[in-house]
Amino acid sequence: MPKLKRLLVSACFETAQRRRKCSRNKEHEISKGDKCLVIKENMAKNNYCMECASLILEKAREDLDGLIREVSNSENGA
Repeated sequence: MPKLKRLLVSACFETAQRRRKCSRNKEHEISKGDKCLVIKENMAKNNYCMECASLILEKAREDLDGLIREVSNSENGA
């Protein structure tokens, strides 16, 4: 059986080893020692502060919930 395709990109939380700027809002600063979300896409590595990470993860949850509802509706013949 073929391997399942991963829908989610490579993402993890890291502790910043140096000061970083948030990739979503350049006014948000990630200080050394702060926790941040790191998303790797192709060769890019984007850093997000915890405020923006929360928004990104909530949007991802909404998107996944919508896809799951569509699958459930199609399985139930709706």
